[in-house]
Amino acid sequence: MSTIRNRYLVTGFTIVELLLVIVVIGILATITIVSYNGIQKKGWDTSVQSDLDSIAGILEGSRVRSVPQEFPRTKATLDTLGIKATKSAYDTTIAYNMIYCIANSGANAYQEFLLVAKSRSGAIFAMTQDGFKANSYTQANLTANFCSDQGMGLVSNGLYAVNTWQTWVQN
Repeated sequence: MSTIRNRYLVTGFTIVELLLVIVVIGILATITIVSYNGIQKKGWDTSVQSDLDSIAGILEGSRVRSVPQEFPRTKATLDTLGIKATKSAYDTTIAYNMIYCIANSGANAYQEFLLVAKSRSGAIFAMTQDGFKANSYTQANLTANFCSDQGMGLVSNGLYAVNTWQTWVQN
């Protein structure tokens, strides 16, 4: 009888084996979390790019329907366009998370726009009437003077301001 009882007692795991399993699980968890964070950031960036593309289409549609054919130049006009954004994808720690500028003088007055947005991932994207634009903007650029620094006029200084979303942003 005692040999049977001893045989069952020695079949457990040693402390070294248990520690090894815990270390392996920790490594796998770390890899999973890092991968998830990268995927999440890519998702935010894709959402912001999709929003910019959609908003550019809405702005172009508004320009084509207006007389004279100009891009919207007031927040009141933006309120009527039904612009939507994936709010969770934007950085709301800064006041100027999306800036809409329009050319306000010269031969191209009201015929060119610049839309710049900052994703929650920290990436900054720029869209013009011609499509996405390569940029080197930083958070330090996204200020009240951004549009004038680009030689344009400010129409709207962010989707999110003073802890609330702008009235022209739905969703």
